Amino acid sequence: MLARKSADSGPLTRSLPTRTEFIFGRALPLAAFGFLVYIQGSLTLGGIRQAMAGQLDRATTMYLINRVLALVFFTCVFLIYVIRRSAVGKDHSVGAILSAMLGTLILYSLWLLPEGRTDNLYVLALSDMLLSAGMVQAIYGVAHLRHRFSIVPEARGLVTTGPYGMVRHPIYFGEIIAALGMIIPSLFSIHLAVLALFIAAQLRRTVYEERVLRAAFPAYAAYARRVRRLIPFVF
Repeated sequence: MLARKSADSGPLTRSLPTRTEFIFGRALPLAAFGFLVYIQGSLTLGGIRQAMAGQLDRATTMYLINRVLALVFFTCVFLIYVIRRSAVGKDHSVGAILSAMLGTLILYSLWLLPEGRTDNLYVLALSDMLLSAGMVQAIYGVAHLRHRFSIVPEARGLVTTGPYGMVRHPIYFGEIIAALGMIIPSLFSIHLAVLALFIAAQLRRTVYEERVLRAAFPAYAAYARRVRRLIPFVF
């Protein structure tokens, strides 16, 4: 059963039953990001071993850089879930959770799908640069948001400075850039459909999250009028 308060009566709260909420709101994210830290740590270690063996060409260098960035990102998220404070508003409805899970996990399906990957060096170089730039942007957003971060829509504080002075959802902005980097080498394939679903999920997440933030923080409305949602100066 969902519990809900309107913006007029206080912070928005829409919740699943307590046990389900704990599973999807805390236990599952901790397990998922803990696993991703382990995977990225293993891949980073493999890249370091290649470098130490003298196999440090351009491709290996970019691979190692991107693995380190991914490891930093997932480690930050995992630690935030361990130490973060309670939310003052939240939306743990089925739609909000499904959007969050889809936006968080769908890109990992790329490794299970067939692909027609290009071997064009310029395309691969662009892919690496976008992936690195996107991860740096996402890390910057997470580091600035700190304990206020959440996968599902939850309000723990209003942040309007740093990357949040550029767009209202800088982490998603970075993740979309990184996703483009992942997709470009196999752009004309079923991977493009995965990218479309990923972007749609991220856009839907912004709707759920902003609904919670507007209800919890009256100043959010003025902030939203001043700062673009996802793409600087555009959208």
